[in-house]
Amino acid sequence: MSRWSAEQVLALAPDSASATAGRRLAATRGWPVLGSDERAVWGLAQGSGKNPYQVAVDLDGPAFRCSCPSRKVPCKHAIGLLLLWSAGDAKACAPPPFAEEWLAARAERADKAVARSAARSAKEVDPEARAKRQAQREDRISAGVEELDRWLNDLVRQGLAAAQSRPMRFWDDAAARLVDAQAPALGGRVRAFGSAAHSGRADWPARLLSQIARVHLAVSAWPRAGEMPEGLRSTLREVLGWPLPGEEVRRDGERVDDAWVVLGVRTIEQERLRVRRTWLRGERSGRPALIAQFTTPGGSFDGDYVVGSVLEGALAYYPAAAALRALPVSDLARRATGTSSPLGGDDLGAALGEWARALAADPWLERWPVALRAVAPIRTDGRWWLRDEDGAMAPLADGAPWRLVALAGGAPLQVSGEWDGRALHPLAAFTGDDRVVALA
Repeated sequence: MSRWSAEQVLALAPDSASATAGRRLAATRGWPVLGSDERAVWGLAQGSGKNPYQVAVDLDGPAFRCSCPSRKVPCKHAIGLLLLWSAGDAKACAPPPFAEEWLAARAERADKAVARSAARSAKEVDPEARAKRQAQREDRISAGVEELDRWLNDLVRQGLAAAQSRPMRFWDDAAARLVDAQAPALGGRVRAFGSAAHSGRADWPARLLSQIARVHLAVSAWPRAGEMPEGLRSTLREVLGWPLPGEEVRRDGERVDDAWVVLGVRTIEQERLRVRRTWLRGERSGRPALIAQFTTPGGSFDGDYVVGSVLEGALAYYPAAAALRALPVSDLARRATGTSSPLGGDDLGAALGEWARALAADPWLERWPVALRAVAPIRTDGRWWLRDEDGAMAPLADGAPWRLVALAGGAPLQVSGEWDGRALHPLAAFTGDDRVVALA
């Protein structure tokens, strides 16, 4: 197992306070036990109490275990332990009982989960009952979409100036009706209208009108869903909030077996949820993939993805007009050594051309991963841009990208990011001294 850089370790921290505390712990001598093998790292961290905390990290997840009372995952002790391992301080040895038992229990739970999934997949589903449930949901969605169509017409007829004066309750009520109609994702898009109207941005009318247009497109398309190709129909269902269950995707979705480079990880607060988007790119296939995970505010996600690492295994793609979202068919194995240039890279023209083709297939597409070969941050016309060697430029998202500027030092470097159709959100950079630095 190749060791992660300190930057890759710190990118796993749930917040800046945990990263700072982890650095401080790694600089102390309060680790009476410290060791590692090919799969895991473990240690005893001396705290303020009599007994040291038992800390272990399964590198294949990664997954974290600590006996401290913190609810953060990973906690500061796990971050400190990984920083010590990154620096070469956790020597190879046999795991102590607490780590060995935890790792064995994880392996047993994984085996049981695979068995349960296989059993559910093999279980007979009553096709008649399933068809009845689907018909009932289609009827509810159709009624909700019909009401939304009238609501949208009234909204546009009254003008965007009137929309800006509406309280958030106005948008929340319309969204709630769509949730009741079993179209929750469409409700989320309607709730976002209010956020756009009250954002205070100078370009809020253009942003709001763009959002309204996409929702209206879904409303117009739903009555014709039965005539659409399967991929576009599946995309429309997901736009409304009726995606396929994950188990069906793993069983029936398109499978791609590849070495997947972790291009970047971005966690945001959205619709009373924490959403983590992990962007991957296949080394052999060149296919992009998105693993989307959701949890409640303050909750933790299952597993973590280390930016710049390479994971071997199969992903199953959700059916879609521009297939992007995917699920691991089983646990992905971390490659022992990474690539010399893990982020890969295109020029800006090729990257945005790929986005344009995907958008033509899926008009509701909101974001796309890009991996750029040799770009440098520059400031011109009052904002920051990335410029490639051919002189093509793409705007960066709001905010000064000082870390990226410092890493570049005026020279080109590899950058991965999330393109939202308007600007690029940098997620990671690969520097000339073979470091992968997470930026999100």
